[in-house]
Amino acid sequence: MMKLVRSAAILAGSFVCVAGSQNVSRRPPLPTGHLTEGRSMGTARGGETATILPDFKVLIAGGKGQGGTILSSTEIYDPTSEAFTAGAKMLYPREGHVAAPLGDGKIIIAGGVSRRGESLSSSEDYDFETGKFTLRGDMHTRRVRPTATVLRDGRVLLTGGTDGSLPLSSAETYDVLTGKWSLVGKMSAPRKGHTATLLSDGRVLIVGGLSGKHDVLASAEIFDPATNKFSLAGNLLQSRFQHTSVLLSNGKVLIAGGARDASGKDALNSTEVFDPATRSFSLSGSFAEPRGTHPDATLLLDGRVFIVGGSSAAEVFDPKLGSSRAVSGALDKARSSQAVIQLMDGSVRIFGGYDFSRSPTAKSWSYRP
Repeated sequence: MMKLVRSAAILAGSFVCVAGSQNVSRRPPLPTGHLTEGRSMGTARGGETATILPDFKVLIAGGKGQGGTILSSTEIYDPTSEAFTAGAKMLYPREGHVAAPLGDGKIIIAGGVSRRGESLSSSEDYDFETGKFTLRGDMHTRRVRPTATVLRDGRVLLTGGTDGSLPLSSAETYDVLTGKWSLVGKMSAPRKGHTATLLSDGRVLIVGGLSGKHDVLASAEIFDPATNKFSLAGNLLQSRFQHTSVLLSNGKVLIAGGARDASGKDALNSTEVFDPATRSFSLSGSFAEPRGTHPDATLLLDGRVFIVGGSSAAEVFDPKLGSSRAVSGALDKARSSQAVIQLMDGSVRIFGGYDFSRSPTAKSWSYRP
C-alpha cells in the first residue's frame, strides 16, 4: 500500500558523541511519545489508503475486510472529534491500490485488486466538494501495490508493483490537467515491495524491491521529472524489499527494515542513509527489533522518525544517533498493510491493517510525540 503523506553518531547513556567532532556534550533524551488506541472504524480493513482532505479530515478508502471481501466503501475520519463517518463508495472495490492528492483538491485512486482477484488498470478521483467519485482514464498497465509519488509539477508518478503475478519495470504519470495517464521511461529492473521517495530537488529515489526472478534487489535509481527517465543511483549495502523510506530534514533518505529474502521471513532491523550529493548509501544504526513486513516511517517535527508496523511495538529512530527507543504503548498485534498518516499538528494516525494471519482490524491508533 501506498499510503501518501505530506508526505550516524552513537548514544551511550546520556552522552552524545557526534561523528567528526571531539566535543562530548550531555543532553537529556527526548521523550518518545505515546501510542494509544483510538476509536474504531466502521469496517475492518487491511490494504486500504488514507489521504488528507482539504479540510484536514482523512479519506480512508477500500481495502480487504472480514471474510476476504474487497471493499468499495470509504470512511471520513475527523481528527477533531476522532469520529468516523461513512463516505461515498468507490466505483470499483479495491485492495492494494494507491491514492494521491491532486492540485485541484481532488484525490486520484488507482489500481489494486478487484473482488474477482483481478488486477485493475482503472482510476477514479474523489471530489471533496461533492463527496463523490468519478471514473478517470485507465492506466497503461494493471498495477497492484505500485508506489505513488506527487511530483512538484502536479503529476502523480506510479512505479512498478505487479500486474497481478509478475513485478513491473514500467512507470507512468497522471496529469490532472488532461486526466490521462502517460508512460515514462522504464526502471532498470522490475520491482515490487520497493520504495519511492521525493527528494528535496524534486527527483524521486527508487530503492530495492523484489524482481521478476524473485531476487531481492540492492539497486537504486532516480527518476527525473524533467526528462521522464530513470538513472542508476548506486546500491544498498543490504538488499531488501517490503522496507520503508523517508526524506530526512537534512535532505538525505533513510531506508529501514524490510526483508532480505523473497519469503519475507528474514526480517531486517538495519537502516541505511542515501546521500543524493554522492549517490551513495551508508549504514545508519538499527531498530530495536526486525521489521520485515511493510513498516511505515514518518518524519517527526523534531527530525526524528516514528516507525510502526511489522511488529506490535513502535519506535522513534534518531538519525543523528543511529539508534531507536521504544514508544510508550503498542498496537494490539504485529500488523502490516496498515494506513498511516501524519496530521498538521505533527501527530500520527494508524488505521486498520492485517495481523500475521491476514485478518484485518477496524481498530485505529494515535501517536503523539
